[in-house]
Amino acid sequence: MGMEGLDLLAVIGSSGAAGLLSALASVVRDRFDRRKEVHVALPPSTPTIEDRADELAEILKRSTTLLDELTAEIAARTATAIEMEAKAKHAENLASLHEEQRQAVEKLLDARLEARLKESGKKSFLQGMWLNIISGAFFFAAGVVVTILLDIGR
Repeated sequence: MGMEGLDLLAVIGSSGAAGLLSALASVVRDRFDRRKEVHVALPPSTPTIEDRADELAEILKRSTTLLDELTAEIAARTATAIEMEAKAKHAENLASLHEEQRQAVEKLLDARLEARLKESGKKSFLQGMWLNIISGAFFFAAGVVVTILLDIGR
């Protein structure tokens, strides 16, 4: 049963209890009001039945008020709990989204780095090849010149 079900159950239960207590207080007061008409004198130190009934009615009235306050507090706390649960889910979804974005950026950077390394590798290979051709041509030409100079000097 979710928070909404508990909230509904608390409201229904407290409303029913409040109604029952209110009805009970009313019945007790009515019954003792009728008995006031037929008043039997009791010693002054002992509270009368009517006094006790009034006290009971006050207690029931106060308990109804307390029950209403308790119901309102439970409803407020339930609403707060539901709100906090929603915020926690939102934060969790946001954290998950950020993780997905981080992974996507990481993959993109890895792909770009790999592409640049391949491109750089090709450039390095071509530069090395041209350097070898040029240096080979230089040494060949130098060898030819030295050979011609040596032949002229003989």
